[in-house]
Amino acid sequence: MKPFDLPTAEMSYLFGLLQTDGTLSRGDRNKGRLSLELSDRDKDILEKLQFLIPAYSSIGARVRDTNFKKDYRSSILRIYDQDVRKTLNDLGLPYGRKSDTVAPPTEPFSKVDYFRGLVDGDGSLGFTKQGFPFLSFCTSSKSLAQAYLMLILDLTGKHKRTTPTKRDGMFNPCLFKEDAQTVSASLYYNGCLALSRKIELASEVAAWARPAEMRKKTWEVRRWLPEEDNIVKGNPVDVAAKMLKRTEKSVRVRACRLRLRKIGVYPTQNEDSVGT
Repeated sequence: MKPFDLPTAEMSYLFGLLQTDGTLSRGDRNKGRLSLELSDRDKDILEKLQFLIPAYSSIGARVRDTNFKKDYRSSILRIYDQDVRKTLNDLGLPYGRKSDTVAPPTEPFSKVDYFRGLVDGDGSLGFTKQGFPFLSFCTSSKSLAQAYLMLILDLTGKHKRTTPTKRDGMFNPCLFKEDAQTVSASLYYNGCLALSRKIELASEVAAWARPAEMRKKTWEVRRWLPEEDNIVKGNPVDVAAKMLKRTEKSVRVRACRLRLRKIGVYPTQNEDSVGT
């Protein structure tokens, strides 16, 4: 049995978490250490992860000042087993600094579980100040950023783009509203292994409903029908917009085009596919 069976859901999740919050260090004479440091509030997930790897491990505590918080308290899972360290290194967890070079494993793995590990480590899930759901992932690895965009495409059917920031070169693809709901629901499915606080947030995100007055943007073309043209011709713009459930802008543009077409100014080729 391999010390790290990547295709399983739990191990794929753990590997993603290690690529973000884990550190693989090398010592003399084949000595070294694998450590996974999380906030003390997430200690429970470390206790669960202890049982996944068939090797001795320990959990310790640490208190330090960071750039963001004074007296930051964390819990650290430590593993010294050489076979585990070698297997992880072979899978793509480098020794030392890893943020720029990490990439998805080349061996088979569970995609949603792996990306949930990445998001648990370097992602954010919750609500904006306006109360809209959001899901973000921050990384300096171009390979991870591109792989995450492919996951978004697979789950939502939408092509998203991300570019590194000029200040620190970080990629930070973000999703909002229904897109955030779709991806978070796939990542944080019932019974999955994840940070407890993000499982709770995923449930809150899933329960969000778009307000009735908030119009959902769509790129689908809504063609104008002859009976709709008659409504535009025979009613004021605001009345026609309500009757047709279109924006006043689109009705105003349509009315103008109908007038131009009547006098032979506006071309008729492909004209009926314009306007929403």
